[in-house]
Amino acid sequence: MPLYRVTIDRSLCSGFGSCIEASPRLFRLDGEGIATVTVAETDDASVLEAADACPMGAILVEEVRAA
Repeated sequence: MPLYRVTIDRSLCSGFGSCIEASPRLFRLDGEGIATVTVAETDDASVLEAADACPMGAILVEEVRAA
């Protein structure tokens, strides 16, 4: 099972919340209305759907290779 590293470019995020709809366990909006990730790495493939759903392209998902 792949492991994904997730980051958000906060300068691109507009707080639409599409990522939260796609993957509510992994994303939330902070006090400024900007998306944040609840974990830095996950094996939850819904993170790929969340990245695709982001209209601003603010979510970067990288597959982490095992050592």
